[in-house]
Amino acid sequence: MWIFSRLDLLLRRISYLGFLAASALLLIVGLIGAADVVSTNLFLKPIPGMVELSGALLAVIVFLGLAEAQARGSNIVIDIATQHLKPTAKRVSAIFSLAIGTIFMGLIAWKATKLAGTSWHFNETALGALAFPVAPFKTVACFGAWLAVAEFARQLVYRIVGLEMPEHRTDD
Repeated sequence: MWIFSRLDLLLRRISYLGFLAASALLLIVGLIGAADVVSTNLFLKPIPGMVELSGALLAVIVFLGLAEAQARGSNIVIDIATQHLKPTAKRVSAIFSLAIGTIFMGLIAWKATKLAGTSWHFNETALGALAFPVAPFKTVACFGAWLAVAEFARQLVYRIVGLEMPEHRTDD
């Protein structure tokens, strides 16, 4: 059982690091977007490639932050159908939704892996004023997708076993 708790802690820490990286990238996207707007409006010259770079970074931000959002329960929850259920029915409902989430996120991660592999194989570059390689962005987004699969699966295992999920302090 100690190995499961170690894996659990490792997953939570990696998830939190992904969240921190996504937060930093979001700040960078905001700064380069602001710089591009200022450059365009003041100097009538946009910064080349900023739209393409922002788009690539936004995909990375979404996937890197997804596992931590799921872990914190920060995703949108519509509980109108489950709010009045008995505890057993709520547990079954949670198991069902986590299983579906794990499956769908697994399919997304699998396809993202194939896309990243193809991108590396063909040395894909962004189309636009600034041609930069796209494969690293797709690879990091792919990692974030697999991290989200692991988080969905972690929560699913806890629900199936009937244990409370441990609260890990990630802000040490």
